[in-house]
Amino acid sequence: MNDIILTDEQYKSLPYKGTSVPRAKTYGEIIGLLESHDIHDYQYLKVKGQEILSFPIIVKRRDVEQGFVVKLSVPKLFYPVKKGRSKYAESTLTYLENESWRIFWWHLKSKLEAIEYGISTELKEFMYDITYSLTNEHGEKQDVSIGETMFDNIQRLPELVYIKHERMLEGKEVLGEE
Repeated sequence: MNDIILTDEQYKSLPYKGTSVPRAKTYGEIIGLLESHDIHDYQYLKVKGQEILSFPIIVKRRDVEQGFVVKLSVPKLFYPVKKGRSKYAESTLTYLENESWRIFWWHLKSKLEAIEYGISTELKEFMYDITYSLTNEHGEKQDVSIGETMFDNIQRLPELVYIKHERMLEGKEVLGEE
């Protein structure tokens, strides 16, 4: 889940605090943002209460194009709001829906513009959010993030430096060629 309970300090400096732009309008602007950046295939999912925007990207490296699926979670910002004016009034944890969606829109917009203007690449901006499916020991498919996999296995990364590239070329194994 992407639930975030804001501190008083975070809430005071929150961009879009009290925005009058409703979630539905922001969602439409997100779709427009994707379309304007030539992302015409996308999917909105709601899984176990988490809202997810999913879309494919193509990454080209060494003249080879590889397709990936990016899944971005819309954050859920919460803030304890007092029920009365008394300093002893009870607080209720309130979901800041419109603010959450506006911040998500800004986050996505900044990533897409960094790519558009050559500041960054698709891989750099979305690598942590690229997902792939694995089958677990019970035969169930499970989406896994490349970023989470790397983070969970960071201690094994030095081993990868020493792995020789192996591939088959005309029935013969070729080692170490690129």
